[in-house]
Amino acid sequence: MFYTELTFHIFPYVEDIADAIIAELGDLGYDSFSYTDDGFKAYIPSNKFDEEQVKSLEILSFFQSLYTISWEKAEIENQDWNKIWEENFTPILVQDRILVRAGFHPTIENIEHEIIIDPKMSFGTGHHATTALMLETILDMKPDFSGKKVLDMGCGTGILSIMAAQSGAQSVTGIDIDEWAYNNAMENIATNNLNNIRVLIGDATLLDGREHYDIILANINRNILLNDMPAYVNVLNDKGYLIMSGFYTEDIPIIREKAESLQLTYQSNKVKDNWTAVIFRKN
Repeated sequence: MFYTELTFHIFPYVEDIADAIIAELGDLGYDSFSYTDDGFKAYIPSNKFDEEQVKSLEILSFFQSLYTISWEKAEIENQDWNKIWEENFTPILVQDRILVRAGFHPTIENIEHEIIIDPKMSFGTGHHATTALMLETILDMKPDFSGKKVLDMGCGTGILSIMAAQSGAQSVTGIDIDEWAYNNAMENIATNNLNNIRVLIGDATLLDGREHYDIILANINRNILLNDMPAYVNVLNDKGYLIMSGFYTEDIPIIREKAESLQLTYQSNKVKDNWTAVIFRKN
């Protein structure tokens, strides 16, 4: 199989900008990425490559006023994507209390939370601002997770599910539409020696009302959140929390308007590099 390789150059280089573009490309079907000194490379099967989709990405025009972003394409043969991940995945610290690392990285003594993630081609390593914001929010709300039922929508690698379980959740259900994410999440859950997390393949249509949750985590993107919020609220217990990220601070008004129309009350938000995480509570 042949892949199309896109090489992005960002000047001045900021890793969070690269991560933001990577997140958008992931939604278009790009299934592996590797960092370079001034950007990153993104890969997609050549039969799925659509140049106009890339050119029309809103995030590129959004950042063009502050950064010079260019890209070129090439066609290559299949590669060992896991090896690419291993060469480019670096450990991160969140508030000096959460260590996110791959299995081949050394640990840190006396760290409060250690999450081992071997991401392969799934999204959600903690490097992107939205994932880090969600981890920080769970850390801040740690007492609220004790003994609770948690739902993690768009669970990716399972990183938020793992953090929720480590924070004392009674049970966690992760849902992702991608089969690769499902397999990767299951591997990461096993690696972290957790037995109270289950993962399902699908989307918000799985939320049929037979199960309800005390806390719902959703780190996806603005449009999916706006579309699926009624389904989330339908399975959220009274006084439960809906914690969302995957959108910019400028999107807060439209997210808040939708949430409040569903009888949710705004609690607070966190901001990092113009991305935000917002907490709502069901009345």
